[in-house]
Amino acid sequence: MIQMPKKSKGMYKSAKQGLFKLTHPEKFIKVLDETMGSSKNPGYVEYKSSLEYKAIRYADFNPAVKNWSMEPFPIPYIKPTDGKVHRYFVDMFLEFQNGEKFLVEIKSYAETVEPKRPLRMTEKAAHRFLNQIMTYKTNQAKWEQARKFCEKKGLHFVVLTEKQLNF
Repeated sequence: MIQMPKKSKGMYKSAKQGLFKLTHPEKFIKVLDETMGSSKNPGYVEYKSSLEYKAIRYADFNPAVKNWSMEPFPIPYIKPTDGKVHRYFVDMFLEFQNGEKFLVEIKSYAETVEPKRPLRMTEKAAHRFLNQIMTYKTNQAKWEQARKFCEKKGLHFVVLTEKQLNF
């Protein structure tokens, strides 16, 4: 594993990023869209958080996983904050030996539940609360489109958080 000490704009300050060296590169499907850093580093896959790192390890080492990829393709969705069509790249595609196929979104649990209004609405708290609401609403719009896409294609859609990935 190669650790890259950088942080992406909009990510939590504690987010870990890096390149994961594949143990079973034959299982990894290189995506056609060259947006992933792993495309430039054969045998490595870029991860953008410690949760993604855990999911990548799972896919690489689990013998039940036949094939997998990261950010496989875009799904269009309408972003509720601006009403415009955007492209949503689901974090991961997994195909299991039994034929089941999943699109997997990996998120912090806090981004999957509706934010609670702070007890003291200071200016800082109001700003944070507004950002949390916008993130939650945007995620819901993305996931609704991903579910519809999966329904049409015979896939499963699942959102995994630290509650499922802390193993």
